[in-house]
Amino acid sequence: MASSKDNQPEEIMQQEPKKIKHPSFSIRKEGDTIMTTLTLSDYHTPQLEEFYILHRETGQRYSFLAEKKDKATYSFSVGIRDFIRQNAPKNPKEHFEFYYTVRYLEENEWVRKDEPLSLDLFEQFDSFGLSQFKDQGNDIYPYFSRRTRGFCFTVNIPVRSIRYIHSSQIKQIEPQKDFLTIVGELVTTAIAVNRIDTIMVGRKTGNRRTIHSNHHLNRLESGTHHYYYDYDILVDLNELAKELFIHNSGDEDFDFYLEVYLNGLFNPTIVRVANPQELSSRKFYKDQAISYGKSAYLFSPNFTEHYNGLSLAATKYDKAVYEYYKEIQPFSRLVKPFQTERNIWIIGEKPLEARNNGWYFFQYLRKTYPELTVYYVLDPTSPDYEKAVAFDKEHILPFKSKHYIRTLLMAQVILTSEAPYHIYPTRNPLWIDIIGAKRILLQNNVLGLQPVKQSLGFASDQFKTDLFLVSSKIEKRYAIETLGYPEQQVALTGLARFDTLLAPDEKDVTKPEILIFPADQETGLHYQTEAIDRTAKRFLSLVRNPDFKQLLAEYDLSVTIALPHSMVRYFRSFADCGCSVLLQEQVNILQLLKESKVFITDTDPHAFDFSFLTKPVCFYQPEVKGPDSENQISLREIYLNELPGEIASDEDSFIYHLTKLGQDGFEMSRKNRQKADALLEYRDTHSNERIYEAVQHLVPSRFTKK
Repeated sequence: MASSKDNQPEEIMQQEPKKIKHPSFSIRKEGDTIMTTLTLSDYHTPQLEEFYILHRETGQRYSFLAEKKDKATYSFSVGIRDFIRQNAPKNPKEHFEFYYTVRYLEENEWVRKDEPLSLDLFEQFDSFGLSQFKDQGNDIYPYFSRRTRGFCFTVNIPVRSIRYIHSSQIKQIEPQKDFLTIVGELVTTAIAVNRIDTIMVGRKTGNRRTIHSNHHLNRLESGTHHYYYDYDILVDLNELAKELFIHNSGDEDFDFYLEVYLNGLFNPTIVRVANPQELSSRKFYKDQAISYGKSAYLFSPNFTEHYNGLSLAATKYDKAVYEYYKEIQPFSRLVKPFQTERNIWIIGEKPLEARNNGWYFFQYLRKTYPELTVYYVLDPTSPDYEKAVAFDKEHILPFKSKHYIRTLLMAQVILTSEAPYHIYPTRNPLWIDIIGAKRILLQNNVLGLQPVKQSLGFASDQFKTDLFLVSSKIEKRYAIETLGYPEQQVALTGLARFDTLLAPDEKDVTKPEILIFPADQETGLHYQTEAIDRTAKRFLSLVRNPDFKQLLAEYDLSVTIALPHSMVRYFRSFADCGCSVLLQEQVNILQLLKESKVFITDTDPHAFDFSFLTKPVCFYQPEVKGPDSENQISLREIYLNELPGEIASDEDSFIYHLTKLGQDGFEMSRKNRQKADALLEYRDTHSNERIYEAVQHLVPSRFTKK
């Protein structure tokens, strides 16, 4: 293929001309032929020399004639099927990028430059018939590069269409009788929307419902190539309640997704209904109740903790309990002053759990301060319920009982390790205002490896706390400087479970065992399944690696993997690799940490706990290569330089670090020991007592330690 050349003299300047915005370009696909047309700006008298396609994997450049249409308009055509058959290997997995070569006249000298066919370089863009297609078993995907925003196509390398979604936000949520209306905006880049469906997905059951929604194009913005769409969603709560009652369902949380059908793509692009802008009123949080027979469902809009996605909590009540709740709630503020002498403390995590810092602190208070009126909130259907009532039946509050509601409304102190509305009668954050108790965040974990600013930040509308507990000066600084808490609301105490974690135990015996502990991830029918699968497959690849197996044999080590809830479906896959497989939600994690020799994770915060035992930690997180590398879920930057362990980005480097640990007797390095020490202010077993004393500053108690 020949390229046209201009006969004028050419000199390459050392300094490139500034980026010029050209009027327009278009891409047309007819059959298997792609025709590209562009119009150049008259600034600096540009002249187009050639078009070419760059093979990313090999660096090979394929040139094409630039056909001149008029003074500033050029085009070229390429038959994609013939091009791939001629230039791609057998069983190809290739990337091809479109470029053009242009010359500019700068101060009487010609400057030659290669430019990507990029959205950033043109004011207008349009396309016709641009779609993915098949050829002799090959899948061809046209797309725009994230790096250059230039036009490309891949062969047999899927491209995630989420790259075309520029943004999505909720503008308004309006509760009406038996209905909930959501209004928002969706912005796409370069590609228009053909259809939008709205899906509700049950978080526990995975059941999905397509619900009524509309969308329309608001405007197309030149320069950015953004399509602005308004959408509205109507949720019929009466219909939803009927369906739940018919199926005798329990409590459920529904997440909302947009299935966006972009022009030219086979499959819909999944977008969370998320990111509320500053809503003018908090009234949208208001509960709506629908009763049938002896039961009632309370529906509460809310937002997920990590990703700010819209969620609708459906909480099922015995109708008599619900009627009691309605009757007592308006008078709770009037009655409460007469209950202050009781000094009621309520502790909870999630209604189905009694295994983290809340449970440890509750046990400490019941053993050390039996006179203190303290209760633990737990659902009778919880797998931990039998254990809890065996410990102290009288001080377990059965979730959604009359006793629970009455006691909660009278409480002076509420201590939670999760967001507080998890143990409220509904997920409605307005309960923060209704209850009026002092609120203490016990925390789940040391901060640093999970995103919490959205869910636990001082400015959050959904979360309020009077006391934020931390474990080190570094963590305290983060709570003040990043999360925005006043210094007087942050107490350096350590976590309640640290007393058990750091307690000496004659039975503690470290086994020759490597513990792999992947972090849990927020799940849904669609959301993040790719990220979850990618993480699981990386760990599977690691345990199958012959060098890894050889190292295990050399040091006589076994592998235990504790799977989070989001990876339960990989149980059999890991078991088939010879791993001992456990479920994080069903094991005593602290005991597991004490027994293991090495801890491996991507980003799970229990890595900090393990390091406090002065045992080695490895953070294993391979880099994502290819067009979706920018979507990688990476280690948080809060403690990136303070992480008390080795960090590996591929299997070879991981095995190298593990080999070095073996050569050192699997002892924690001095450097990592210093990092762990910096993240734990008190290496003792008195965290619970410090927490109690910190709470006393908020609500003085008449009880003292015996």
